[in-house]
Amino acid sequence: MKTLNELIEAYTNHLQQGEIQIAYKGILEFLGKLRAEFIKKHPHYDVSSIYQGYMDMSYFSLSTKSLKDKGLKIAIVYVHDKGDFEVWLSARNRRISKQYESLFRGKSFDGITVFHDDNNQDAIIEYTLTSSPNFEDQVILTDVIEQGIEAFITAVSNLLIR
Repeated sequence: MKTLNELIEAYTNHLQQGEIQIAYKGILEFLGKLRAEFIKKHPHYDVSSIYQGYMDMSYFSLSTKSLKDKGLKIAIVYVHDKGDFEVWLSARNRRISKQYESLFRGKSFDGITVFHDDNNQDAIIEYTLTSSPNFEDQVILTDVIEQGIEAFITAVSNLLIR
């Protein structure tokens, strides 16, 4: 295993090429545009600011009144090491998360395939919106993400009603 100094030297070398900064800025700018679209098109959602992250994940969250009343929220997440967009059902705190884990895990979700990465303590369930986002066509990417989020929210809401 490399030492911390070796890792930082490699990191510095990659940064000096300039591509990482451009890519990271592009991801965050797209998230900003996506967030603005949700605020404009869905005024009934409570939309958070963007969490930039530590190059592990970047996201913003949204919530409906019924989800918020239960201490739940939806996170729209760009997972940097996977290069994909996911939507997560998350809770305000770990206690609420534990309360809902058994309700959601292993359930059928109206035609969408949810999963849970046991290493992800921030999500109750997860759904991949797109595993190969095309940042060159942001209109289509926005539509794909928006449709997936709406399907996810509908599926989660339907399960909460049962």
